[in-house]
Amino acid sequence: MANDGILFIGFNQDSECFMCGLEDGYRIYNTDPLKENAREDGGGVKHVEMLYRCNYVGIVGGGKNPKYPRNKAIVWDDYQKKVAISLEFKIEVLSIKLRRDRIAVVFEKFIKVYSFSQTPQFMHVFDTYANPGGLCCLCSHSTNSYLAYPSDKKPGWVEKVDLFNTEKPSVKIEAHDNPVSCMAMSNDGTKLATASTKGTLIRVFETEGGTLLHELRRGANSANIFCINFNKQASKLCVSSDHGTVHVFMLDSPEKNSRSSLANATFLPKYFQSKWSSFKFEVNNHSKFICAFSQNLDQHSIIALCSDGTYYKYLLDNANDTKSCQLESCTKFLELGSR
Repeated sequence: MANDGILFIGFNQDSECFMCGLEDGYRIYNTDPLKENAREDGGGVKHVEMLYRCNYVGIVGGGKNPKYPRNKAIVWDDYQKKVAISLEFKIEVLSIKLRRDRIAVVFEKFIKVYSFSQTPQFMHVFDTYANPGGLCCLCSHSTNSYLAYPSDKKPGWVEKVDLFNTEKPSVKIEAHDNPVSCMAMSNDGTKLATASTKGTLIRVFETEGGTLLHELRRGANSANIFCINFNKQASKLCVSSDHGTVHVFMLDSPEKNSRSSLANATFLPKYFQSKWSSFKFEVNNHSKFICAFSQNLDQHSIIALCSDGTYYKYLLDNANDTKSCQLESCTKFLELGSR
């Protein structure tokens, strides 16, 4: 997500931290409470990837004056303040994903997987559909090693492979009719959520076999989905879009999601059968933004990060089964004019 001088904003695997790629380096923050944890100045960074809170940071150069050549994927050791791994290619790298034993490097039409070691060994390559956004989900949990990406078989399809057992056939998921624009995997790798360029539906699949678990309707009008995020238990889902709203869906208690009164009428289109969000709220900011559930002790708040450097914290109303929320705090995590 690039805008207003920020080239990238993203959360780490458990949303306890978030990263910003800038025209002059990157920043890493604790999410809640908000605190800057690390920074590196000098040169543009278009993608930053953490591995939970460990000292390794994945970096892809970008912007007007890239920190590293655009055809390199870098793993930076923030403790020793030096490059730990540098992978060079003939074409531009779009993004990088990390788990403790693997590095996934994403290009526009394929993904290359390497061992995460002092001398990385090439292990696999997977073809993708045209993927200019560098979409890819890599489960970092110890019990699953799933990699999910836009399938090259057909627009709107998603493919999942098990990096522990690549001889096993991949799972092909017919997720949408339009190309996939956003995707997210639960922290334990058991659920996969996707949205298409149309942006009206979010579908949640069981990752092992690709079974559809939930069809969730964000709205009736098309939208650009900025992000999808599960909470830690994968029981809730939050979604942000260019309509300036955050939608919250209950996955373990679907009866708490709204549904049309005509949902059971078999003669009507599927539109009426989809589950609508339990509730939604507006983020009063005209910039692009992403959202995630706070991993603080109560886990009853949502954090929104905007590309103008604004941080919002919304407190969910537990007394009413999180049917509403209120703005608890608003501050700047980055003053773009004074870097």
